[in-house]
Amino acid sequence: MRTNQQQHRTAVVTGAAGGIGRGIVESFLASGDRVIAVDASDSALADLRTALDPQDGSLQTMRCDVAEPGDWKRIAEAVEASPEPSAVLVNNAGISPKRNGQKIPGDEIPLDEWMGVLSVNLTGPFLGIQALAPHMKNAGFGRIVNMSSLAGRDGGRLGGVHYAATKTGLLGLTRSFARELAPFGITVNAIAPGRIDAGMATGVSDEVNQNYLTRIPVGRLGHANDVAQAVQYLAAAENGFVTGVTVDVNGGSYMG
Repeated sequence: MRTNQQQHRTAVVTGAAGGIGRGIVESFLASGDRVIAVDASDSALADLRTALDPQDGSLQTMRCDVAEPGDWKRIAEAVEASPEPSAVLVNNAGISPKRNGQKIPGDEIPLDEWMGVLSVNLTGPFLGIQALAPHMKNAGFGRIVNMSSLAGRDGGRLGGVHYAATKTGLLGLTRSFARELAPFGITVNAIAPGRIDAGMATGVSDEVNQNYLTRIPVGRLGHANDVAQAVQYLAAAENGFVTGVTVDVNGGSYMG
């Protein structure tokens, strides 16, 4: 049975229009939660709304540059205006630039590209937590889930140095905020997906994905729903004793 806190939640999901993001949005809507779907692309958000087409007003879409504090201020105001007092934040937005479908050698990454990846993958979650933590503190409840990556665990085989560095940094950000926010009833956890057949995995050749498949003991690529189910677990009200952890969703390709 769900608790009252679970029945009345507003979930903010960044990178909501991508493959994994959409799966997360769908899982919250299926659970009866209100969702504020955030993405950098207006057209992608329009496609998301058309595809899901909720009739009960439970889906709100907002364009946002996660590296802009002003955009996070608008999102925080939308959460405050929501009739649901409890909040969930899923920092899912992330980028992993490639060159001709291949990762860029670390010593060839331009500084502006490095800074761009840092701003989306690490500064974005930092600003999101800063923006929504006051609301969560006032409510005495909050769930924050940061989307790291297997690259943050093993240095990355397919993602560049900038991607791996930010995803590793996100694990430290998760643990630090988990310690600071725990006294307020707020948990902060991370998920480290392996190769998921959605989003970034669709930007490379089938050959690359098939070669990667040989490293996965369960014998398949992951699905967006595999990640979404892990998000639901960490976002549950009953899981108030789970904080500061990283859940690996990778089919056994990494066992920490």
